[in-house]
Amino acid sequence: MEAWIEAMFSEKIVDEAINRFGIEATNIKKQGDFENYVFEVEEDEKAWILRLTHSSHRTVEEINSELVWVNQLHHEGVHVACAYPSKNNDMVECFSTEKGQFFACLFEKVPGDAVKVNEAIFGPPLFEAWGREIGKMHRLSMKRKLSFQRQRWDEGDLLQFDRYLSKSEDAKIIIEGKRLIEEIQTFHETGKTFGLIHSDVHHGNFHYDGQHIHLFDFDDSMYHYYISDLAIPVYYAVWHKCGNASLTERSSFATAFLRSFLKGYREEENVSYEWLKTLPYFLRLRDFELYTVFHKKFDIAKMNSKEKALLNDIRERLIHSELIAEPAFEDRENWVEST
Repeated sequence: MEAWIEAMFSEKIVDEAINRFGIEATNIKKQGDFENYVFEVEEDEKAWILRLTHSSHRTVEEINSELVWVNQLHHEGVHVACAYPSKNNDMVECFSTEKGQFFACLFEKVPGDAVKVNEAIFGPPLFEAWGREIGKMHRLSMKRKLSFQRQRWDEGDLLQFDRYLSKSEDAKIIIEGKRLIEEIQTFHETGKTFGLIHSDVHHGNFHYDGQHIHLFDFDDSMYHYYISDLAIPVYYAVWHKCGNASLTERSSFATAFLRSFLKGYREEENVSYEWLKTLPYFLRLRDFELYTVFHKKFDIAKMNSKEKALLNDIRERLIHSELIAEPAFEDRENWVEST
């Protein structure tokens, strides 16, 4: 979290938020503080997730739209973390500070367990379930033609390269990033290719119960190409499973992962071979976004060795136009949906 936001946050806000949602807390555990403050709040045998968002990150209208969409998905059978109202029957509770506001919302804690890439469970059955749940979500998004107040992908703060990157050291990256955005903007936007998506479905944003994945953290939900929701799982699965391996090894894993993922996805919704071939654009887009995140969130000079290594890996890929992985799309027959 940015230091100026951290300076305004306090336990008092957390305690008051818990009170406004009517929870008799028996234990509170902080789970994260990167984009939002996230706490697991235990109430006897029940567990809740309390999220607090600063107004510099999201507007209250954007958060309300997110929560309405999440609850619609839940109502229609998607396995997601349902949002709950406060004692005042408000989905979002507001707390004013010296600079802006904090917006609090409450979710149920989803069933299942967190997944780690070094576990035996990180394999084809999980990848299929991963694809199946995203396919279900996309199918409903396409059907409803949603009009919630969420940003378009190309309005995102992380694509403001001039704002966060050095115009001298990162001049090439800034130019190439803008060029990539312009190229993706030429892709066709139709009801079957573009709509409201989760936008961050990596394995840290769901639990797995052995049969279904249960999605949470829709904070990054936006209007984007559906193919991006396929690229993000590939990106993070590769990055965390074999990020230090050669491009050949990374690409081999990405190809195998995507085949299993698509087997599940296509049980709910189809994706054409032509759109699959655009997936590398969105893998590269995520590298640009993460490169910006590092510069926005961290003091680069004070990063630890692990953080510096991650940043340098991304920078090297961007400078040399290398992808995190190159799925083998050459053999068309292996990627077209069987009939």
